Amino acid sequence: MRAIPTEQIIIKDEELRRAQDNCVNYLLSLEPERFLYEIYKVAELDPMTEEGYQGWERSDKMNFRGHFFGHYISSLSLALGTVKEEEVRKKLRNKLLIAIEGLSSAQIEYGKKHPNSYGYVSAFREIALDEVEGFPVDPKEKENVLVPWYNLHKILAGLTAAYEALQSTSPDLARTALETASAFGDYVYQRMLRMPNKEKMLTIEYGGMNDGLYQLFSLTKRKEHLIAAGYFDEVQLFKELADDKDVLAGKHANTMIPKFIGALKRYTTLQDVESSGLLLHEEVENLPMYLKAAENFWDIVIKYHIYSTGGNSQSEHFHEANMLFHDAEFRNGDCTCETCNTHNMLKLSRELFKVTGNKKYLDYYEKTYINAILASQNPDNGMMMYFQPMGAGYNKVYNRPFDEFWCCIGTGIESFSKLSDTFYFIKDNTVFVNLYFTNEVSIPNANVKLIQQVNRSTGQVSLHFIRQEVTTFEPINLRLRQPEWVSEYQKFTINGIGQTIQATNGFWEIIVEEEAHIEFTLHYRIKLISTNDNKDYISLNYGPYVLSAHLGKDKIWEDMPNGVLVRVATKDPLAVTTLTTRMPIDEWKSNLSLRLEEVKMANKIIAFKVKDIEEELIFSPYYQMHGERYGIYFQLQEKDSESAQSVIKKQKERERENSLIMDQLYNFDDNNSEYAKHLEKEKSTVSSWWGHRYRVAERNGKFSYLFNVDENISEIFLELKFIAEDAGKSIILRMNDENEGERMITVPDVPEKGLLSEKLIIENKWKEDKIKLTFMAPKGEESCRLFGITLRNSLAYSNEARMKGLKISRGILEPDFDPNTKMYTVKKETSKILTKIDVDPAVLVYVNNILIDEKQPRELTATQVMKITTVAADYETMLEYKIKIDG
Repeated sequence: MRAIPTEQIIIKDEELRRAQDNCVNYLLSLEPERFLYEIYKVAELDPMTEEGYQGWERSDKMNFRGHFFGHYISSLSLALGTVKEEEVRKKLRNKLLIAIEGLSSAQIEYGKKHPNSYGYVSAFREIALDEVEGFPVDPKEKENVLVPWYNLHKILAGLTAAYEALQSTSPDLARTALETASAFGDYVYQRMLRMPNKEKMLTIEYGGMNDGLYQLFSLTKRKEHLIAAGYFDEVQLFKELADDKDVLAGKHANTMIPKFIGALKRYTTLQDVESSGLLLHEEVENLPMYLKAAENFWDIVIKYHIYSTGGNSQSEHFHEANMLFHDAEFRNGDCTCETCNTHNMLKLSRELFKVTGNKKYLDYYEKTYINAILASQNPDNGMMMYFQPMGAGYNKVYNRPFDEFWCCIGTGIESFSKLSDTFYFIKDNTVFVNLYFTNEVSIPNANVKLIQQVNRSTGQVSLHFIRQEVTTFEPINLRLRQPEWVSEYQKFTINGIGQTIQATNGFWEIIVEEEAHIEFTLHYRIKLISTNDNKDYISLNYGPYVLSAHLGKDKIWEDMPNGVLVRVATKDPLAVTTLTTRMPIDEWKSNLSLRLEEVKMANKIIAFKVKDIEEELIFSPYYQMHGERYGIYFQLQEKDSESAQSVIKKQKERERENSLIMDQLYNFDDNNSEYAKHLEKEKSTVSSWWGHRYRVAERNGKFSYLFNVDENISEIFLELKFIAEDAGKSIILRMNDENEGERMITVPDVPEKGLLSEKLIIENKWKEDKIKLTFMAPKGEESCRLFGITLRNSLAYSNEARMKGLKISRGILEPDFDPNTKMYTVKKETSKILTKIDVDPAVLVYVNNILIDEKQPRELTATQVMKITTVAADYETMLEYKIKIDG
């Protein structure tokens, strides 16, 4: 089975066409000469421009340089298939010409100066690879580039994509691209042969190097490239997944997904006799394990780790299974669903369907394509998102075009350059229709054009089969995907005649033997999706569309720094986060069609007002949400119920803990999270234990970070997390590079197993806003494992319980609010009076002994005196206020 190529498909859907045009315009605005700047410097060639790009492509500070250039080459190549206007195609080809010839020239020149490294082409020196492979490196010679094999994979993938895109139109340039890729593959092969420690190399993110090299092998059939690819296969990991073991907790998600794309690539690439003939008999026998590993990995991710949009991960990592509510609400909710992950999960799903024919991969593809990929682009200018928050109150944060170049922008331009590449599949005379968007496709070897017209507001689909030439109409076995959100029984009108067809293995089958017109309607319905760790943490779906609530435009421009030059969303602390039912929750859920009332909204294919809840909310498709704060998942609750109060208490407890924390680090990822704390390391590695990440200093090793502190405090309260299984092992702590005051910390021997904390008090004699903490291995030993670092400004919680504000809507408050006044009267203006209370975030607020979310307005009734009790974060200090209605 193969996908019908994008060259034979014309996108007619207006939104998809706009998204594609946005991407192409962005590609044309970028200069390949500037991406070549650092590559030319490494090759000791004169750069073609005064300077290179900045952001992740910079060279003066920590960076990922080279990665985006590879994505850019891939995206230009993919766009040649989707763009039909010859003038635009010519511009894209010219960009590719500069990029490929530039890489080839740099590779040749570098090879002349370094004949033992012929084939190397990169934006950084080879010493970066030496370090990740375990060779000793002089600290003065170290590169400042992160994950070097990851960056190089993007260049390799770009070159092979260019070869495939240019073969028919620019064969000479295509040949140059393949020769450059092949020489690089030879370099990798030679490097692998002399590598001292494969396992050491594989601990550092390496992108899809196995996938890229297997793809290269499929084009060159050179055994050296096959062998090189195998060095990047984590066979033990694949065996664990093939045995259906869930070992994902604590793993970097976008490191894991490409590994299994590579595993599947090994399986598919080595199916032909010529290729498999290069393997040992045992290796041939073992090939099905690679497929099984990819299938089981996909199943585990889908079952335990995805949100309703199809996205996964929090802070770029998989965590414990069935913890989506916890991740979105109690970990950093601004860092859920890295868009790179969705791009690569779609890539894996597409290839798994081609191998297995299982429709479940296409159902996931539709969900994620619409609700995570299309949702990630700014419709006004084509910029894209890094993380996609799943909770309520967040804004969408897009990249700047010329000085950021995040990983998700690299995969993003690839996604939007190939929007139609999974519309259709073909096997012999069987054509599979996957996605329902308006388009035209020429079906290979059938002399037939299919015109698909879709009204995505109503679900109406029309298929016209037209003979293209005066030749025989080749019969087509048409298989239309039955989306997971509709019944298997579907009414069709075929050439004016109605009939009902039952789906077989998830597809409606129709034999098309002549020009035909087929019509049907995919009936949308409302569905409630909840997380496994909280059945009342829900999102609303309408057919294929995840709905999101419109939550206003307050500070829509705001963002926060995260990791290396990344910016993430902010959460409006006053935004609605709940759906409070006016009836028992089970009753509200029982007939969802009665809970949504359709309303009209400009530029939305559908919009609904939610009924029978206290909040006033309008929902529309998340993928169309732009320029407003939004909410996807909400806490469904019955007003003032015990479960509602329990959720509020947990949120307050988190605020209580955060009120003391100046800075902390728990995600030891050897990537964004650690380098945001200015990680420096020598002989130090990271790994995970049951979902918890840690760092360890090897013998004679050390690592350090810079943390934020309050320069005005006299003491810093430091908490370090270790594991009881390391009892007797030690680590040395040094502050601000001073030997004086060094501390040897030894993990105590305790009866309980698992994580434990050691707490220290550090005199803040430096009175600066940063402190450097260095952790070193004891002489001649490996250190204990370090699982967490937290710096607090105090161990005593605040005793501040006073209200900071009291607002009344539809009434007059007397006297005016004063924090020290405890009794108020409200003069009524209407029958419904709303009150809103302002306190410090960690303060508990009870109204008539019911714990409430004070950020939401509270109705004050005429028959009720409202008793407000505020409890400070110390859980001891309490104050009482009263409000009554006059008249």
